[in-house]
Amino acid sequence: MEVIKNFLKNINLNDFKNRLIISVVFIIVIVTIFSISFTQARYETDTTVRLSPDLAFFIADVQSETGQIRLDGMVPSATPYLYTFNVSNYYKQKKANVDLKYKIEIITTTNMPLRYKAYHGDDMTTNIVSSQYYDTDSNGVYYQHLVIDSEYILHYQNKETDQFTLYVEYPLEFKNNYKEYAGIIDLVDIKVNAEQVV
Repeated sequence: MEVIKNFLKNINLNDFKNRLIISVVFIIVIVTIFSISFTQARYETDTTVRLSPDLAFFIADVQSETGQIRLDGMVPSATPYLYTFNVSNYYKQKKANVDLKYKIEIITTTNMPLRYKAYHGDDMTTNIVSSQYYDTDSNGVYYQHLVIDSEYILHYQNKETDQFTLYVEYPLEFKNNYKEYAGIIDLVDIKVNAEQVV
């Protein structure tokens, strides 16, 4: 006890306060720098994810091309799932040498109670899906067809890329029985049909 009493008597109160304030300020600065770095890293990661398409189509001539997006690991959410795909008239050094017009077909399986919309470019307000209908294959499997009436053009003079976003909702109304769909996946086939502009 004597040692502690002597130690406390020898402490300069003003010096102690100054050192305490400096230490607290130093800790706050370190925590702030760490928080900013972490936030920036998360932002850059999110941006990278958004810019990387889930599918990319290269259309150089009159042709049809199909790609597939696999929807798995989904749970009911108030936030939609977004998948992007690009259609370009070039790939590396290769480029189309004629103007091309194309249409898009989207066909989905119907294993989960999902709702779909599609958007072109930066416009996330205008759903380009005009209508939808269902049919079955020879095995009795149901498919949903999302009809997009719009036609898009890629001009051969420039390297051009159109970006599309598939907007998928798994409504919260299914949160109480989502286990019924656990482990189930849906597949989305996206088909690009291109023709020469005449």
